[in-house]
Amino acid sequence: MNHNEIESFSGAAADTLSDIVLDSPTGPMMRGIHKYADTMFNAYQLKFFLEELDSANPRSDSERELFSVLRRASESAIRQQGYLWFSGD
Repeated sequence: MNHNEIESFSGAAADTLSDIVLDSPTGPMMRGIHKYADTMFNAYQLKFFLEELDSANPRSDSERELFSVLRRASESAIRQQGYLWFSGD
């Protein structure tokens, strides 16, 4: 298991994620991300998260960019046997 920070993202992608999880989460995994608390997905959970991202229909360029960032981060965490951690506010 890898518990080291590999990468982080902020800015527009993080803001878009905040909006999605509060307003209209795309599925149960996205719904599980809490804006005001930390959320962590392990490699097993990330497989379901990737399926959810693949079936999501982005409504804007910012959502399309966010889903791309989340997909890359999820795949990286799975490859490295790590976690994807969302730091709440």
